[in-house]
Amino acid sequence: MLGRARARNQFWAVAAFGGLAIAVLTATLGQMAEDFDRVALQREQVVVGNGLSSRVDEIGRQVIPQAVWDEAVLNLDNRFNRDWARDNVGTYLYVTNGFQFSWVLNASDRPIYGMDEGADVPMSRFDQVAAPVSRIVAEVRAAEALRASTVTGPTTGPQSAIVANAMDLVGGELFVLSATLVQPDFGTARITGPRAPVIVTGRLMDKAFVDAFGRRYMLKDAHLHLLDSRSDPDQAHAGIANPAGQTVATLDWEPQRAGNWLLDKFLPMTLALLAAMLALALIAYRKAHAATRAVEASERRAIHVAYHDRLTGLGNREALEKRVDDRLAGGKDGGPLYALHCVDLDNFKEINDLSGHAVGDELLRIAARRLRRLAGPGGLCFRLGGDEFALLQPVTDQTQALQQAERILQALSRSFGLSVGRLQLTASVGISLSDPANPTAGELLRKADLALFCSKRDGRARVTAYDPAMDESARRRRGLQDALRRDLEAGALTMLYQPQVDRSRALIGVEALVRWNSAEFGPVSPAVFVPLAEESGMIEALGAFTLKRAFEDSLRWPGLKMAVNISAIQLRDPDFIRHLIALAGDTGVSPSGIELELTEGVLVDRGSGASQRLDELRDAGFSIAIDDFGTGYSSLSYLSRFPIGKIKIDRSFVIDMGQSESADVLVSTIVQLGRSLNMRVIAEGVETPDQWLRLAAAGCNEFQGYLASRPVTAEVIDQVYAGQVVAVDGQDARYAPERRLAAAA
Repeated sequence: MLGRARARNQFWAVAAFGGLAIAVLTATLGQMAEDFDRVALQREQVVVGNGLSSRVDEIGRQVIPQAVWDEAVLNLDNRFNRDWARDNVGTYLYVTNGFQFSWVLNASDRPIYGMDEGADVPMSRFDQVAAPVSRIVAEVRAAEALRASTVTGPTTGPQSAIVANAMDLVGGELFVLSATLVQPDFGTARITGPRAPVIVTGRLMDKAFVDAFGRRYMLKDAHLHLLDSRSDPDQAHAGIANPAGQTVATLDWEPQRAGNWLLDKFLPMTLALLAAMLALALIAYRKAHAATRAVEASERRAIHVAYHDRLTGLGNREALEKRVDDRLAGGKDGGPLYALHCVDLDNFKEINDLSGHAVGDELLRIAARRLRRLAGPGGLCFRLGGDEFALLQPVTDQTQALQQAERILQALSRSFGLSVGRLQLTASVGISLSDPANPTAGELLRKADLALFCSKRDGRARVTAYDPAMDESARRRRGLQDALRRDLEAGALTMLYQPQVDRSRALIGVEALVRWNSAEFGPVSPAVFVPLAEESGMIEALGAFTLKRAFEDSLRWPGLKMAVNISAIQLRDPDFIRHLIALAGDTGVSPSGIELELTEGVLVDRGSGASQRLDELRDAGFSIAIDDFGTGYSSLSYLSRFPIGKIKIDRSFVIDMGQSESADVLVSTIVQLGRSLNMRVIAEGVETPDQWLRLAAAGCNEFQGYLASRPVTAEVIDQVYAGQVVAVDGQDARYAPERRLAAAA
C-alpha cells in the first residue's frame, strides 16, 4: 500500500508537473504566436509602405523621358507648341502610361496646356488640382533654384532629372501626383526662360491600380479606404499621407497570421503528449537556427556586395586589392609569381554615346564572361570601374604574361553579338609582375595602370609590360606639365611664323606656330607639349595664348593672311566664337585677315555642332582652311556642307611626289577638286625644287615649306614685309619669299 501511495504521489506529482509544464508551454506558445504575428504585421506594413513609395516614384519616373528631352525644351520653353504638347505630353502619357490628367506649367507655374482623360481641357480646370500639386511643384522649383546656384559654368552633358511625387485626393479620388522639370537631355537645347516649364501628372489609384499592387506584394484582399482606418485591429494598414503630412487614405489588406497558424497546428499535439514539448523545443531551436543562418547569409550578401561589381558579378577594386595582398603575402618566401593584366576597352565611351548605356552594359557583361573564362580556375578576374578590367594570374615569367595578354586581345577583338547588332572593338592591356621586394596590391596595380596608360597613349589595341623607365617617363611627364603650366601663366612661350608664297614667290601669308623652350627641359617639340596640354586640360589656355599673340603680330603685316591652327577642343567650347570675336575687337584685327586651320576630324566629330559653329565663324568674317587634307576622313560631303575656303595638301603626299606615281595623281586630284569647289589650294612641306615644279604643274598656286623658308621670328617677317630678301638656314635662295612693294602699293 505504501508503495502504491508513493507511486500515486509520484504520478500526481509528475502529472502536476507535466500539467504545469504543458500549461506554461501553452501560455508561452500563445504569447510567442501573438508576438510573432505582431512583429510580422509591423514588418509587413513597413514593406508595403516602402513598396507603395517605390511604386509612386516608379510612376513619377515614367514622365522623365517626355520631360528630360531637347524636343521638350524647344516646344515647351523656347516656344510653346500646343500640338506638340498634346501629342507628346497629354496623349502620350494618357495612352502609354495611363495618366488620368497632365498639365504643362510655365515659368510662373501657370497652366499653358492641360488634358484630362484624353481630352483637352480649359485652363480653368487646373484650379481643381492646383492645391494638391502646389507642394510638389514648389519642391521641384526649390531643386531647380539649388541647381542654378551650384552650377558655375556651362554644362555640356545630361543632368539628372528633377522630379517630385506625392499622393493626394483630387475631387474626392486618390491620385499619384508627379511634378517633373523640363530640361535638355544632351545639351543641344537650352532653357531660355527664367525658369523651366514643369509637367504635372495624375495617375488614379483605382481598383486596377490596387489589385496590381496587391499582386506584386502578394497581399490578400487589398483595398483602399479613403479615411484613416488604421485603428481597425483586424486589418493591416499602410497610411497614405498627402504632401502636407495629413493621412488622407489607407491601403488595407488581410495580414498574414503565421503565429496563429503555427499555434493551431502544434498545440493539439502538445496537449496530447508531453513528448510534443521536446518536438516544439526542437522546432523552436530550428527556427532560431534558421534565423541565425539568415543573419549569416545576410552578412555574406553584404560582404559580397561590398567586394563585387553588380553589373558583371566580378570582384571590384577592393576585392582585387584584398586578393592581391592575400596571394602575394608569401612572395618573400619564394611564393609563386603573379601577373596583373589591366584591360581597357578602346573607344567604349563612343559606344555608350551612340548606342546608349543599356547596350554598353550588355557589352561589358559579355566582355566580363570572356575574361572570366580566360582567367581559368587558377586566376581571378575583376572589374575596376567603367570599361576597365583586371586579371590576376600565376605565371612563370614575363613571356607567359605577354602570351596571356595576347589571348586577352584576341578574345576581346572577336565581334560582340549585341541587341543592336554585331559590334567589333579592340582593347589595350598593361602588365605588371609581382615584386617579392614590394608585394603590395597598390604597387602592383600602379605599375599595371602605368603600362596600360602607355598602351593607350601609343595607339591602343596593344600590350605593354611595365618597365621601370616608365616611372621616370611619368615623372618627366608630370614635370613637363608643371613647367608648361608655369610658362603658360607667365606667357613665356614664343611664336614663329612660316611664310606662305605664291608661284612668283610673293609673300601672301604666314602660319602662326607656337614654340616652347623650357628653362628646365630645354626646347620641347610641339608633338610633345600639344598632346600634353590636351591631356592635362591646358589646351584652351595654350590656344588662347597662340591666338592672342598671332592676332597682335598680324597687325604688323597688313594685307597678309595670318593662319592659326584651331583644335577640336577649342571649337567645342560654346564660348569660343564669342571670345574669338572679342579678341579681334580688343586687338583691332580684322577677321578677314585671319585664316583658321582645322583638321578633318573636327568636321566629323559627332555632336560637336561643327557646321553651325563654322557658319558663325564665316559670318563673323574669318576664313576656314582644312589642314592636313587627305590624311583623315576626306569626304566630298563635308567639303560641300561646310564653309571651307582653302585646302592644305598634307606634306606626306608632297614628300612622295616624284617617288610614287599615286602621290602625283592624288595631289593633282586634290588640286582639281579644290578648283572645282572654288577653293584655294596650298601645299605644305615643300622642300625641293622638284616638288615645287610638280605642284605647279598640277595647278597648285600656293606653297609653304623649307624650300622657301622654315618658321622664323616675327622680326624676320618684318624684314621680308619691308621688301628685303632674307637668307634663312636650309632655304633655297631661288625660292626665297619676297614682298613686292610696288605691287603692294
